[in-house]
Amino acid sequence: MSAEQYRSFFDLHGKVALITGAGRGIGYAIAEGLGAWGAKIAFAELNPETCASAEARLKAEGIDATGYVCDITKRDGLKPLLDQVWAEVGPVDILVNNAGVSDRIAAEDYPDDAFDKMVDLNLGALFRLTRDVAKRWIDEGIKGRVINLASFAGVVADPMSAPYAATKGAVVQLTRTWAVEWAQHGILVNAIGPGYVRTEMTAHTLDSPEAGVVIRQKTALGRAGNVSEMAGAVIYLAGPGASYTTGHILMVDGGWTAM
Repeated sequence: MSAEQYRSFFDLHGKVALITGAGRGIGYAIAEGLGAWGAKIAFAELNPETCASAEARLKAEGIDATGYVCDITKRDGLKPLLDQVWAEVGPVDILVNNAGVSDRIAAEDYPDDAFDKMVDLNLGALFRLTRDVAKRWIDEGIKGRVINLASFAGVVADPMSAPYAATKGAVVQLTRTWAVEWAQHGILVNAIGPGYVRTEMTAHTLDSPEAGVVIRQKTALGRAGNVSEMAGAVIYLAGPGASYTTGHILMVDGGWTAM
């Protein structure tokens, strides 16, 4: 290969990426990162104001981005979302399943409604959306990429987050199984496994004296990650340089699972 070909390993021009929950945090950073490398961005966001703000910010950076207000847990909303994206932005090449929720509640006190909400978003919506996108890819002969957001908690124990850990463990197994099942269609399926990352959702935990100290002690690098570090891993998995990578869970956890 030439040096120029190696330099193209992250080039995403001509690709369309659909990202769930990209209005803020890790999802927004992923949209920003993929867009910076040339991908056209379509993203689904539950909150209309957050959606509009994220779209405007991405466009201000010169990124071709379109936001869609959508509750991906609503089963009857997935087909209209995909129809719109296909028609308005183009056939999706990269699906990033980022949307999710977490709670830190003792397992014996975990409420049923919180459990159901978490499973429906973190697992059910992810499964249904990926299934529907993959069906279109297979029908249209598109060799797409799926990148799931798993977690360190999907492979090692994280007390006080049993349902979250269970959903992320399921995402790990979906990633591996889909990778094998859809390899014959040229569809690559991978995941990243973030450790603790500073976002609006995790700030209260990271800043609490007791939990913050424990997290730093259990992370080899001694700190929480930042959202751009998660985006960097997704950029790799989305690009030409990852053409022989599938069924892999790329841990981006500061060494948490290595300790």
